[in-house]
Amino acid sequence: MGYLNLKTDPDGVNRRIPLLVRFKGAFYPSFAFRGICDFLNVAPGNITIRPGKSITLKNARRPGESSGHNIVIPTDRHGNMLINFIGPWERMSHYNFADLFYASDDRDEMNMWRDELYGKIVIVSEVLTGSSDLGPVPTDANFLSSGLHANIMHTILQESFLRELSGPQEMMIEIILLIILFALSLRFSSLYFAFGTIGIAASYIVFVGAGFFYGNLIFPFFQPLLMLVFAIIFIVVYRFIREERERHFIRATFGRYLSKEVVEELLGSPEGLKMSGENRQVTFLVSDLRGFTSLSSRLSPHEIINILNNYFERMVEIIARCRGTVDELQGDGILVFFGAPLRASDDTERAVACAIEMQNAMPRINEAQRQRNLPELSMGIGINTGEVVVGNIGSEKRTKYGAVGSPINTTYRIESNTIGGQILISPSSYHKIQSHVLIEDTMEVRFKGIDQPVTLYDVKGIRGKYEVSLSEKAPEEFRSLKPPLAMTCFVVEGKAVSERAIPGHLTWLSPFGAEASLDEEVGLLSNLKILLVSTETSSLSEIYAKVTSIDPPATTSPHVRVCLRFTSLPEDTKHFLDKTFKSSSSDDS
Repeated sequence: MGYLNLKTDPDGVNRRIPLLVRFKGAFYPSFAFRGICDFLNVAPGNITIRPGKSITLKNARRPGESSGHNIVIPTDRHGNMLINFIGPWERMSHYNFADLFYASDDRDEMNMWRDELYGKIVIVSEVLTGSSDLGPVPTDANFLSSGLHANIMHTILQESFLRELSGPQEMMIEIILLIILFALSLRFSSLYFAFGTIGIAASYIVFVGAGFFYGNLIFPFFQPLLMLVFAIIFIVVYRFIREERERHFIRATFGRYLSKEVVEELLGSPEGLKMSGENRQVTFLVSDLRGFTSLSSRLSPHEIINILNNYFERMVEIIARCRGTVDELQGDGILVFFGAPLRASDDTERAVACAIEMQNAMPRINEAQRQRNLPELSMGIGINTGEVVVGNIGSEKRTKYGAVGSPINTTYRIESNTIGGQILISPSSYHKIQSHVLIEDTMEVRFKGIDQPVTLYDVKGIRGKYEVSLSEKAPEEFRSLKPPLAMTCFVVEGKAVSERAIPGHLTWLSPFGAEASLDEEVGLLSNLKILLVSTETSSLSEIYAKVTSIDPPATTSPHVRVCLRFTSLPEDTKHFLDKTFKSSSSDDS
């Protein structure tokens, strides 16, 4: 005796069956289980139950076998056994009962049927068109219940038991999938991440299939894949938000100082922008207005701001066109990168071409200055190439993309040795573009902390891709001063003015500089503060100048002859020197 009740899963599919049910303290077998126990000669006393784990058939023996063995049937916590279906209804052998019935009168035919069915379990059931004794199973949408019992018996006889993973095991699989997914999201770009997720899903499907067909293991299928879908959606949304923030940061950081085209190229760069910091070889350009500090002390704040705004507007426009990155606008100085955040093979060439265009723009700026009755400006530029660390620098509340390294300080030192209209480049920059750059002169200078002198190259143009040169300057006319103008000068180091006074005389004069005879030696490229006595007003006039060349003192004279380039001239002093120049005799040499 056995019960015929079947149990369906929540989706209405028959996948498992309780082999035993408990009623009033006793266990009752299902129809299929009772039949298989009788077939294997297993008495009720030889059935061991481990609730939630297994049912063991002890000493199970097929008909004709002399010895038996134990069959352990895995069950879930409800006592259900998973049915391992052999396939759809057509995969099983079917016989017409009428054929067997009519064969009872024929001895030979009965012997044939006996041979056919010997050692087999035969289930007799009604199979009619329109029968209601149907239900869905994993292999068939309409499966007769008699076939269900047959598959239960087949599963036990073949010991082809299916095993489901436990809850912790399923969770472990999901965690492993998530770890792989997040590792891909951190390692690869969005495109490769998409291919990677497809690969993960496909690999898991293959893994589930292999586990089922070769190990009779049932892995969770839809839940991990659904979890992957939600995780992918979350990661994609998160990456989109993060990338939008980065794009906004890049636009906010570089949009004011780079052209729109360069910003968009930066946003679409495959290597992206490493905000955390990286080593880069960068070419730096530093420009500074000569004598602007002293000039600003004689102008109103409104005039200073207007001058700087007009100057910066034109300079930044040129820098953006040359694909440079403005890092700082500090006072009247500009610090520019070439090679960060985007790098190219011609970074140094573009830096030199940019410097030349900046110098060539100064005449137009000075024309606007004259129209506003404001003093003219002159600019010096230094260029250097070196390896620095670039990245996001600052605090949580205030940050910027910048660079750190000694090449930046070297660039400032190079610029400090320039005169108005001059471009000086370092050896590291020169060697990168020596086949293209046009050099007017070289000079050796000493930097503090460096034992050997450094050669600086005075640029006048560049050939090749950019093909630009400094505007031709009219020959500088010097006129002799008779009598020479008495003066006193002081060496300026940084922003400190030496207290040691050096007497001397201006002997020759030009609109932009002078030759002087000094009673003491000064260093080449020294900055001097000169106090000049005006013969018209007998007042002291203040001039700032740079020493551009030095003639060795003659054996018959203790005086040192130097050439000076004016870096700052007050209007009254400029007027006095212009008048002195016009009244002086022309240089015949």
